Amino acid sequence: MSSPQAPGISVAVHGHPNLDTLLLWHPAVRTDADAVGALASRIATRGGVRVVVPTWEDGRDLLRSVRYARGSSVHPPDQLAVVGYGEAGIAALSLAQHQRRLGIGLRRVTCVDGAAGLTDPISGQPLDAPAPRPDKVATEVDVVATGDGDWATTTVTAWQAAGWAATLVPADQFTWRVSPSQ
Repeated sequence: MSSPQAPGISVAVHGHPNLDTLLLWHPAVRTDADAVGALASRIATRGGVRVVVPTWEDGRDLLRSVRYARGSSVHPPDQLAVVGYGEAGIAALSLAQHQRRLGIGLRRVTCVDGAAGLTDPISGQPLDAPAPRPDKVATEVDVVATGDGDWATTTVTAWQAAGWAATLVPADQFTWRVSPSQ
């Protein structure tokens, strides 16, 4: 299903509304929406989750999609998982860092295809070094080791040193987890 769900943004939703929500920020949605839709459908079916896929152009669209995913979720809105690719993966990490300031909570964020030199499309800035994990923030952070394995390793080490539950995930072991029990 694809329709304008929030002012200025179109999203596709896959899976049952009563399932945990995974927000998928994939840049290929702009050029190959059918392939990303097929991926989201497989994730929803195999992972037993509801997958929200926005068609996004910039950081404002990413923030709109967070509001939509949280507002349309049957589950508590602070149980959202976000998976981002490339710059959107950097945005997912930044979202985890700034979630309290933004008034949201996240269960898990995953950065796929992150690399040095990518900027966060929400802030327009490079990813800051992670601040110490705030009390009562239990967000899990996954960084998938793809092309720039050194960047992924360094990033996970920095997040762990700041007290976050961060995991380096080899690309061949990446799964679409929302919760630790999956």
